[in-house]
Amino acid sequence: MNRKDFFRKGLAKAFSVMEEGVNEISETWKSAVAEDKKTEPEKVPPKKTQIKVPKPKTAKSKFKGFRNLQFPPGADAKGKRFFSKCTACSDCIYACPYSVLFPVPDDKTGKHFPHMDVNLNACMLCKDYPCISACETGALLPYKENESPKFGKAKGFFQHCINSRTGEKTCETCAITCPIPNVVQFKGNKPSFSQDCVGCGLCVSSCPTFPKAIQVQ
Repeated sequence: MNRKDFFRKGLAKAFSVMEEGVNEISETWKSAVAEDKKTEPEKVPPKKTQIKVPKPKTAKSKFKGFRNLQFPPGADAKGKRFFSKCTACSDCIYACPYSVLFPVPDDKTGKHFPHMDVNLNACMLCKDYPCISACETGALLPYKENESPKFGKAKGFFQHCINSRTGEKTCETCAITCPIPNVVQFKGNKPSFSQDCVGCGLCVSSCPTFPKAIQVQ
């Protein structure tokens, strides 16, 4: 046997052994994979969750910066004449010596009309009403003799009153500051307000408690 044939037979035998080893490894691998598939739990695809997107809130155009607005002295109760005559010139605002009136924006017209909030700053019920005298358009008209403005009515919250804490008539500030006689009346130590109240807010501003024991509504 020559050397070429010897090496050919040797290589063929070596390759045969290698092929047998590869086949054995391959079979072992396949059987292991098959066993894993049997024992592996079945994968369930996750459920699709629907995400609820909240609807955007629409902004309200109505101005709500103030909660208890009243018309200036001399205006009609519902404000129909007031809004038809008022030019938003602010003359009444400048004429008020106590800075009770202030401009409030109106979304419909874009103007700033005079208003007041007697729970924040009381109307002093001036005898000559300079705010009315300053109005040249007829939006604010003078009161007749013995006629008074009506801004609302005072309401008491006795749980905040000093008298409710002391159990006695310790404080009478609301009765002392009220410009109209007999509007504030006491039942024991509890103040009450009669129908003659015009809602000027003087009792509110003078009330020493916090929160206030009186509000004009």
